[in-house]
Amino acid sequence: MHVKKHVTVSIVLIVTLILLIAGKINVEGNNDNVYYRRAENLKCIYYNEKDFINIKDFETKVNAGSIRGCILPHHLTAKDLIHEVFQNIVNNKYETVVLIGPDHESIDAGKTFTTLKNWQTPFGILKTDKKITSELLKNDFIEESDYKLTYEHSISGIIPFVKYYLGDAQVVSLAITKQIKQNDIEHMVQYICENVDIDKTIFISSVDFSHYLDLDSANRMDSITMEAIERRDINKIMTFSNDNLDSPPSIVMILKIMNSLGAENTCMLNHSNTELIVKKSMEETTSYLTYLFY
Repeated sequence: MHVKKHVTVSIVLIVTLILLIAGKINVEGNNDNVYYRRAENLKCIYYNEKDFINIKDFETKVNAGSIRGCILPHHLTAKDLIHEVFQNIVNNKYETVVLIGPDHESIDAGKTFTTLKNWQTPFGILKTDKKITSELLKNDFIEESDYKLTYEHSISGIIPFVKYYLGDAQVVSLAITKQIKQNDIEHMVQYICENVDIDKTIFISSVDFSHYLDLDSANRMDSITMEAIERRDINKIMTFSNDNLDSPPSIVMILKIMNSLGAENTCMLNHSNTELIVKKSMEETTSYLTYLFY
């Protein structure tokens, strides 16, 4: 009887040791899982192969070589709109992608999260620009969190599209809390614009627009949002709520970057809504706007 007990205990200890070595047991409470610190690359957990089957061909609206930035959705319901944006920029040989999106949780008020890890995508490894990311991490409001970046769909949901369309480009991933200070946005904008090759860099803001309203109400709010974006009315955008969009700072940051780079032209590619995409009446919808800046 004692022999069986000792054998059982030994098996449990061995299994526990194996799991610890593999990084599957979280030994630090709610902090980043050991797995994310040990794993060589981050996973694209929102990837769905159906999103890359029978991809539509879209008309290109602007000469890709002149495009400096874009706005696209992160709800994969709107995958066609994401493909449309990338098809408009794919012909330029971008070497760096700066991907900006909301930290939806925004628990750590005022912070921006990033990662030094590369991404394991279904289309191969997407490398992180470690030089720029490391420099950004010297700011006290920017923190490294592999766990956050993996689960934040505004970032990890777009990563497969970046690799699929832009191949060997390297990425800088930034998930921004709602409460970030404008001075901190300015600091990031200044550093990034001074330290990337502007002609070989594309800035992407991953944002969904009006939330939780019916279609007519969402369209009214979208009209207000579109006017503010096209006028680049940063102060007004910072006052917006979920009725307008899920991340005013992500839009403000890309507009500040575009202003800094002298990309004065704005092209709205598309405007849609979940109700229009799924073709079903809905009490609560999400709307989508896509833009190119050049």
